[in-house]
Order: sequence, then structure tokens, then C-alpha cells
Amino acid sequence: MEMISCNTCGSLKFRSLFSKESPLGESFQIVKCSDCSLVQVNPQPNLEEVIRYYSDSYFTQRTDRGYDNYYSDKVKSEISRVFQLNLQDLKFFEWENDYKNHSPYVTDGKVLRSLDIGCAAGYFVDYMRGRGYSSYGIEVADGPVKFARETLGLEVYQEDFLGWDKGFQNQFDTITLWATIEHLHKPKETLEKIFKHLKPGGCLVLSTCRYGVLAKILGPSWRYLNVPEHLYYYSLSGLLKVLKTIGFTSPVSLSYGSGFTSRANAGIFYKLSKKFADWFVKKTNQGDMLAILVKKPKGNVF
Repeated sequence: MEMISCNTCGSLKFRSLFSKESPLGESFQIVKCSDCSLVQVNPQPNLEEVIRYYSDSYFTQRTDRGYDNYYSDKVKSEISRVFQLNLQDLKFFEWENDYKNHSPYVTDGKVLRSLDIGCAAGYFVDYMRGRGYSSYGIEVADGPVKFARETLGLEVYQEDFLGWDKGFQNQFDTITLWATIEHLHKPKETLEKIFKHLKPGGCLVLSTCRYGVLAKILGPSWRYLNVPEHLYYYSLSGLLKVLKTIGFTSPVSLSYGSGFTSRANAGIFYKLSKKFADWFVKKTNQGDMLAILVKKPKGNVF
């Protein structure tokens, strides 16, 4: 455990919010940066300590997501449905069409290249392959990488993105971080490297749990306060500011998620309540998940 400076602004001034116990019985402090308000686990365990929590049961029994077998066809279909909805809401398909037709870095018939960081079992890598992309993934956990490679036949690297290169600077048309940035020890540095790996005009799409109204009301009981796997908890405005500072432009964003999880045997009242609550928080931009699409400026080459 090490006390570290705020990853967003570098401050060493924090206000303690509360402590939270992990599934292994270890206690972690949740603090808020006094200068930029980023909520985080601090002191932080190192990567080797956190990886202990990523046993295969983390993926096969994800109660925070409302399912009990991450590798099932049913879950894959549901996750793909959420990908599709988020991409539609973020106007990804409009970006894709404009990029293909107007980017000088794309020629007729050329296949676009995508990278999904923290790809888990590779469902989004597979989704993009199905859309005709040359798609890659990167993941650190053993079980999901094995599934992605052996079951889905995907090109997935088992490495830490910050230590990975493979000569891809300025080579990706789109990079994604689906529910990943909250897990990273160095999220800002990761976003800076993503910026360098995107082609000019390319886009980054990311989603993460959002530290907003629901998180503040529920405190330690908030469904996404999973320690120590989740190290950082961004507000929507805070994350948009970080992306702007790095150089990303043209943000499109949304929030969603009411805290109601999907239940196979739920009664009609629960289902109607969930449907209304999900609609309401999305409509009022108060959900506890957020998604953002940003672009690398067209003239920006590293």
C-alpha cells in the first residue's frame, strides 16, 4: 500500500470519505482530492496485489452486473446489445461514416483498425471484427484471455497497455475502454498513450462508473464501489476535463444506469420500476455509469 499523488492534478491533499472492506477482508480508504475532486482509493495497492482479485470467479460471478456466468452466450448477447446502444447514443456510427468518407488516412477498401483495452473475454473485439475491422484486444487476466483466444479466435495481447507498443503509434482508427479506466493505476497516462496511438481524426470511446448523485447518496453501499479492483471514480465533468487537457476534442457524452440490476425471476413491479428508473436517470443525466466519445484532432500527428 502506497500513498500516491492525485492522478489527475498531482495534489497530495485529500479528504477522507470512508473506508470499504474488500471481498478478501482487506480495508481500503476512499478519499477525495481537495484540489480537483477526483475520488480514489488511496493509499493504493500495487498491480500485483490487485491482480489477486481477478480470479476467474471475478468474471464468472459478476453480481454487480446482474449475471452469474460471464462466458455464456446469453451474457455475450446482452453485452453486445449494450455496446450497440452506447455506440448509437454516442453517435459513433455517424463518426464512422464521416471518417471513412473524409479522412485522408483512409483509402477505398482499406480495413479500419480497432483496439479494445481491458477487453476481458473479447466480446467487443469480436463485435468490431464482425463489423469488418482489423480488431485487437489487450487484457491482463488469464481466464478471459484464454477464452478470447481459444474460444473466439481473437487477437488478444496479455499485457499491461502502458508497457505495450508493437509499433502501433498513430495506427488505430478507434480505441475503446469499456468499464476499464476505473481499474487502472495510471489512467491519465493511459489516455495520453491512447492519444498517441490514434490516427488523426480517430476516436476514443470509453465508459466507466460515474461518481455522481447516486454514488454520493449510497456511499459505501454504492454498487460500483468495488475495492481494490476499482481505484478511481470520475465525475462526468472531471473526466471530460482530463480528456480536453490531453488534447481530445468534440466530446459526446451520456450517463445511464439507475442501480437496478437485471433479475431473471423479478416480478412485474420490479421490472416496471427498473424500466422507469433507467429512463429517468438517462433523461436527467444522473445515471451511475457514463460513456464518452472524443476525437483526436485531424492535424495532430505524433
